[in-house]
Amino acid sequence: MGGKEKCGDVKGRIPEVDGLRGIAIASVLAWHYLIMPAVAKPGTALSYSLVFGRLAWSGVDLFFVLSGFLIGGILIDARYATNYFRVFYTRRLFRIVPIYATILLIFPAILFAAQWAHCGDFSWLTSGLAPAYCYWTFTQNIWMALTNSLGANALGITWSLAIEEQFYLTLPLVIRFRSSHGRLILVLAGICFAPIIRTAIHLFWPHNQLAGFLLMPCRADALLLGVLAAMLLRNAVWRERIQRSNWFFAISFPILLAGIAFLNVKSPSPVLPLMQAVGHTWLALFYTCVLLFSVTRHRTLVGRTLRLKWLGWLGAIAYGTYLIHQFVQGMLFGFVWGHEPRITGGKSLLTTVLALLLTIVVARLSWIYFERPILLLGHKSSYNTKSPR
Repeated sequence: MGGKEKCGDVKGRIPEVDGLRGIAIASVLAWHYLIMPAVAKPGTALSYSLVFGRLAWSGVDLFFVLSGFLIGGILIDARYATNYFRVFYTRRLFRIVPIYATILLIFPAILFAAQWAHCGDFSWLTSGLAPAYCYWTFTQNIWMALTNSLGANALGITWSLAIEEQFYLTLPLVIRFRSSHGRLILVLAGICFAPIIRTAIHLFWPHNQLAGFLLMPCRADALLLGVLAAMLLRNAVWRERIQRSNWFFAISFPILLAGIAFLNVKSPSPVLPLMQAVGHTWLALFYTCVLLFSVTRHRTLVGRTLRLKWLGWLGAIAYGTYLIHQFVQGMLFGFVWGHEPRITGGKSLLTTVLALLLTIVVARLSWIYFERPILLLGHKSSYNTKSPR
């Protein structure tokens, strides 16, 4: 990338990233709580309005970009630490595993009690559950790809968590042992190969729609674009270019948005061929441009919007919200209506709103009394840095 690497300008908490994380989880909630379960007659105003939310599922792609940016940046900043691997994996363990393991234990207990008491139909949450060892080893996405199924809805969304954890088995090695130039080559190669792998899977495994969507190498483009953004902002020359290149964003945003509009019309599903071939990369490119724009232009309308307190508040509880939201939704609909989430009128919409409020409350309490204390405990492990030779 040329030029001296610079870390100080992008260290610490970035409010705009918290705001983007809030947008990502809001998008996922909108998809699962409003768009997917909505029952709309063709030709009605509701059916037309739902068209605008057909890509809300891509909030997960935004999560991937943000995760690559944050974790990649942390690793770059600490690449000379003598305890580099130990601290990184200790912190990841304390951040990811406690609430995840708790959910793996609590969800079955709650479902068992509800089914034993015959207080509703919860088959939507339990049907097709993957073997327990898959969830405990973060390999459920591989099982899902092999079976062409997302498994039970209670834990179906954890495929993305498995992808991230698999990705972070390799990224620390690349950042630690490769030069700046070598890292750049590998990151760019990974971004380019991801859509090629997805396309190859579609061509040679046409009856499996999910493999290209669920396997880590197929989704590495979004994660690596986030890593690339972290690398660029830690390079003095490239950071200045990004800060001054208003023309680049003025040109790229309309082009990227036009492509997203085209995908929304022609290939809105995450498993359709066009989306598999280029769509996921296109969406990740857009999210990366938004990320770069927002963190280098704090005084713009975008920057000010992303610093809104409620967005940052939502972003702070995004992980817990993501893990529990479908379980809460399925439990409430199973208890009240005796079937899977389906919005057919005002009363079922009210059930969705209650599920949303309950999810937010539980996630917030989890963050305050469970996740944050454990996270702070993990951060007692600090990097011992040394100057590069």
